[in-house]
Amino acid sequence: MSETFSNNLINGAIYHLLNFEKYSTFQQAARQAAINNNFQIVLFSADFNVIFSVETRHTISIEDAVRTRLDSSDFDKDSKGSKVDVRGVETYWSPIEISGMRYYLLLVDNEKYYTQYEITKLGEIFELAMGMWNYVPDRDPAAEMIRALRRGNRELAHTLLDEQGIKEYELEGVFLVAGIKKTDVLQTLSAFEAEYGLRTLRIVEPDEIVGVLLHSPECKEFGEDQWKVFAAKMSEFGAQKTFHVNTNSGIEGMCNAFKLITDTEAFVQFIFPYKRSFSKFELALAGNCVNICMNGGPVKRNYLDLIRPFRDVSDTKAKQLMDTLEVFILDAGLSSSKAAKLMDVHVNTVQYRLKRIREILGADITSNTIVPGLMMALAVQRIEKEAGPF
Repeated sequence: MSETFSNNLINGAIYHLLNFEKYSTFQQAARQAAINNNFQIVLFSADFNVIFSVETRHTISIEDAVRTRLDSSDFDKDSKGSKVDVRGVETYWSPIEISGMRYYLLLVDNEKYYTQYEITKLGEIFELAMGMWNYVPDRDPAAEMIRALRRGNRELAHTLLDEQGIKEYELEGVFLVAGIKKTDVLQTLSAFEAEYGLRTLRIVEPDEIVGVLLHSPECKEFGEDQWKVFAAKMSEFGAQKTFHVNTNSGIEGMCNAFKLITDTEAFVQFIFPYKRSFSKFELALAGNCVNICMNGGPVKRNYLDLIRPFRDVSDTKAKQLMDTLEVFILDAGLSSSKAAKLMDVHVNTVQYRLKRIREILGADITSNTIVPGLMMALAVQRIEKEAGPF
């Protein structure tokens, strides 16, 4: 029986895929081959953004297929015809190369008619047909849109957004993960998407993944706390920094969010050396501090004057007290116990130093009116300490 199905599948697919007289494009031929032989096909970019698809049965979503494939521990990304079960539906994945670029071909056996060997052969026929048609995949509009957003090209981003049928109100935010292996990123991101019902578009580069968060009807409430948990998981795989900026201001807000990340990425960890996850709150502070450092003048002097009294203290004591104040304000969230842990000293030592700091500054360093100014002054000082004077 399987040989009969194999002959029907292979012969039926070849009849359509190589029928140059009946069809004018590879896409038309592929569509009819899928419809007439009861399978589905999706062509993905290397970033798993959809390039071309024929969905003949809507028992699973493309997002479900991608997530399950990425979460499959026994999946071989370089093996042709790798089988992955998605909620009872059999899917088969193959890496293919077109014009020197890597893509992924997904084939779905709607009724479990075919064997893995047969589907693998079908994938090879598709790859052969693409070459005979001289098929060049459409550009990846999702990746191009993300690049346009990063460049601040609002007009092009609008065009590419419309091309994908995405509405501006669906844009939830942007993210960037630096310094991690591609497979680990996608698996962890896939799990995060599934947990909160998110959709993402992304570009995966050798040293970073950058993307856009999209709202979906299944989306659960999540905020900075949940994102920090995600970032912590990324850190376990070696991620150096994770950035997330949520925005509901459409294309304009997305461009501004990416600009904020670009402008502050090199400096934000100077201010927050213990952090690996950065939201718009840390980035906004870093952006203001960078501007102060660059422009100098009275604004910078006003902030640095807030910590000038330490200059009248002996060098050894001044450094000790300044380090304690920096950790207490910038790293420990005004917690003496956390500051003590970060500095590896007893909490009583921290409290004694804070008492001395209050005496030197003549101010309550935990007051709501005092903390913002001290935070800016200390952040500016940390940037210049690491990067040097601007």
